[in-house]
Amino acid sequence: MPAAARTRPSLDATVDVETPEQVLVSYTLAGIGTRGAAALIDLLLMLVLTGTLWYGVSSIPRVIPAFKGVGGRSWVTAVLVIGQFLILWGYFVAFEAIWDGQTPGKRLLGLRVVRNGGGGVDIGASAARNLVRFVDFLPFGYFVGMISVIANQRNQRLGDLVAGTIVVRERLLRHARPRAEASTPADDGAVVLATLDDERFALLDRFVSREATLDDASRARIAGTLVARLGAEVHTDAVAALRILHQRELQARRNLRPSSSANGVRREEWAVVAEGRPRWDVFATELSATRRRGLDALGEDEVTAFVASYRDVATDLARLRTADRGRGGDAVFTLSRLVSAGHNLLYRRPSQGIERIGRFIAYDVPREVRRSWRHVAVATALVFVPAFGTTYAIVREPALAARMLPPGMITRAEEGQRRRNTGADYLPDGEDRKGSALSAFLMTNNIRVSIVAFAGGITAGLLTVYALVFNGIAALGAGVGLYITKGIGGQILGFVAAHGVLELSAICISGGAGLLLATAMLVPGDRTRREALASNGVRSLHLVACVVMFLIMAGLIEGNISPSKLPDSAKYATALITAVFIVWYLSLGRAQDDAAVATTPRVP
Repeated sequence: MPAAARTRPSLDATVDVETPEQVLVSYTLAGIGTRGAAALIDLLLMLVLTGTLWYGVSSIPRVIPAFKGVGGRSWVTAVLVIGQFLILWGYFVAFEAIWDGQTPGKRLLGLRVVRNGGGGVDIGASAARNLVRFVDFLPFGYFVGMISVIANQRNQRLGDLVAGTIVVRERLLRHARPRAEASTPADDGAVVLATLDDERFALLDRFVSREATLDDASRARIAGTLVARLGAEVHTDAVAALRILHQRELQARRNLRPSSSANGVRREEWAVVAEGRPRWDVFATELSATRRRGLDALGEDEVTAFVASYRDVATDLARLRTADRGRGGDAVFTLSRLVSAGHNLLYRRPSQGIERIGRFIAYDVPREVRRSWRHVAVATALVFVPAFGTTYAIVREPALAARMLPPGMITRAEEGQRRRNTGADYLPDGEDRKGSALSAFLMTNNIRVSIVAFAGGITAGLLTVYALVFNGIAALGAGVGLYITKGIGGQILGFVAAHGVLELSAICISGGAGLLLATAMLVPGDRTRREALASNGVRSLHLVACVVMFLIMAGLIEGNISPSKLPDSAKYATALITAVFIVWYLSLGRAQDDAAVATTPRVP
């Protein structure tokens, strides 16, 4: 289980996680700078995708003549709206779910999203952390998210707290081998004693491990300085002399004959390093190749060999941590990074099969909505009580409408009143028939309100309550009251009836999801707030999945049935059918739940 984050002398924030092998591995947490850079890369890619979508879809009427008509252009517009929405809200979710916690930006910069316990993320955790991104972005430029990262020991923004995830840096630190092996002292039976204390040997070890990555001038300059400091005998050049000294010191420590200043624990530490270094190099190479190919591409024998290598280096890490005694030396840090990368690969979340997705939609989602009925009921009250009160107030005092609604809505109501007097339909022919401005307003408004209602739960419910009450007053109650005062209440009801049941249900359920998060923050019970947020975040994601499905269906109805010339009776029938569908869908799995309760033995 996770331990508290700590800071290394290099100022890298790390967090220790216990693997199933009962070995502690250290993850290096990503900071604001690298996460911001990755987000900028992803933003640029999102802009490219959006531009490509607009160019491709806008070209359809030129390529396919059938789409030049009003109906065809309506579908083109719908594809653009839906495509943009999917890019905006689905980009991060899809990539992190498919690429095991990485988007293109994170992959380029060596970042990965993992669970608090080190496991891989699934689509639910990814959706939770990215839908709450809306709140992290407030008031602009991820200000709230940055404050959360700075104030949090695990560098978690609000979305990470809800999803129970952390963002880690995942660059492999390999032990670079010297480009030319120096000759080692001959093993003539003589006892080889170390001449360096632990501090100076650690300095030498770092140079030999990394000198292959230095340019010639830097290598020669550093080697000259080290030769003078360590007292190495120079026969050819300084670099060769340091390699020979390093081999001698390693041999001494392998034989448990370090300098007289080292105690028994330090002897064991350097023995583990000397013995394990070749094995770590081999595993680093195997790990790099396996990550490129994918674990699924390996044969059974290859997987077995890779797992055996991982367990060997994990055992080395456990021994090294014991000998290190919490000093956090370079060897522990390097090997921990290697083991954590192997752990991520082996314990990543399996892909979600069709059967599992079907069970999630047909059983898990409705079951969670039923379980959260109290939160949904409170959200429903927060929408409809202000709505009814506002409608009643405007009917009694019509002048209130002008102060509560935008001028465009007032103009549309007056136009609807004139059309009623001439016996015309509510929607004029032409532009509004292919998807009216009111239809677009209602669809985008409900999507926005649903997202805000859910994500606002992380603000202890304040933003959720505000979104629900404001929507009930301004978008529902004031609009209905205005149309009633104009004598065309039935007209607007006939327009919104077909899709309104699904949309209003979606808003109330999304409000329930937000209140679940608020409950975790305000009333965590016997759990910590972090644990409660992660647990209720998983539950709330089931409600969000239900909201997405309802809004998709409502959008299809709103774009095709609501603005059509079908009689109001047909639209009321559609509303009834959708209401029956909602009741049926939310009852799925109830029989299995009842059977499970009936077969569960009662504790006396």
